[in-house]
Amino acid sequence: MKITDTIQVIELKSKYGEHEMVIHPVVIYEGDQAVLIDTGIPGGYNTMMQHIRPGSTISSVILTHQDLDHVGTLPQLLDAAPGKLNVYAHIGDQPTIDGRAPFLKASPERLKGMLSELPESERDAFYSVFSPETPGNVTHTLHGGELLPFAGGLQVIHTPGHTPGHISLYHPASKTLITADAMAIEEGQLMGPVPNFTPNIDQALQSLNAFRELDVDTVVCYHGGLFRGDLQQRLDELVPSS
Repeated sequence: MKITDTIQVIELKSKYGEHEMVIHPVVIYEGDQAVLIDTGIPGGYNTMMQHIRPGSTISSVILTHQDLDHVGTLPQLLDAAPGKLNVYAHIGDQPTIDGRAPFLKASPERLKGMLSELPESERDAFYSVFSPETPGNVTHTLHGGELLPFAGGLQVIHTPGHTPGHISLYHPASKTLITADAMAIEEGQLMGPVPNFTPNIDQALQSLNAFRELDVDTVVCYHGGLFRGDLQQRLDELVPSS
């Protein structure tokens, strides 16, 4: 799915534990370089790369947060990068992405069960990359409010609640809002964050207020895909008045 000639939304169907998951990473093309926003689930590298424009090299990765279905193929991306891969993440989730803190929503037992289905080499790579014994992965620490130099400017919006360092991204030139997991689409309807996977649901709902001043034509949700409709009306319906 194309947003512009340089912004592509990928649709990936993957097995995640016992369930099938459909996710939507975003790719921004800059000449023969590509910027990947979120990396999919562990074991999904080869499938994802089939959707990347031929001849493009992924030189930068923006991780919207620490969840496994967003950071899962980072080990393979680090290994495939011809030089040092640029990895952007918010300071609130950096310790986990660097392997210095445990995953917020994946106990060691759950993580072991999920990774047990992978080839041993991929499993070992995951544990190595997300280990305190190896160098950190984040090369560019975000705080919110930055304008990243991609696609003519990509605005970072800190939207905590789903995780402490969750971010969303806004591309003013195309009026596109990439919500990551701050919002989701269910049966064609734009919704707020999924409560079962959002430890601080009150904070996550209040974080949606950051979208109120944006001029948005297209909303991209990691779970659900594209929404084109009245975002501001949905925010009025979804966000409790303070």
